Amino acid sequence: MALILVADDDAKLCRWLRTVLEMEGYRVIEATEGRQARGTIQPGAPDLVLLDVHLPVHDGVDTILRLQSRQGPVKVLAISGQAVQGYDILKIVAIFGAHGTLEQPFSVDRLLLGVRAFSGRRNLMPREPVLTPSQR
Repeated sequence: MALILVADDDAKLCRWLRTVLEMEGYRVIEATEGRQARGTIQPGAPDLVLLDVHLPVHDGVDTILRLQSRQGPVKVLAISGQAVQGYDILKIVAIFGAHGTLEQPFSVDRLLLGVRAFSGRRNLMPREPVLTPSQR
């Protein structure tokens, strides 16, 4: 089964994501900041990174750029619940290499649609679409 790295500094959200993903049969590892996220990635693993774009130490854009430059292609599904005045952070991370984005709050169905799309598991399509960079 696919291995998912959840990189988020919100402990409650991490627990929820872990529970949902493990119930679906995914293996989950966690990181609470960008540097730690980069340190957990090995060649070929994980299959997907769920990345909070507002991580401490290294934010989402910085983490994506560092992941891509050091580990090669890494599938990233960026998540954010904070609007930043004057720009759309999810569009920015898509430009810098996120494969898809999820705006918080999001449903379990929308989460699983994104995870399935980018981890290679495409069964049971949920009702709500996830927005890929080309659709935003």
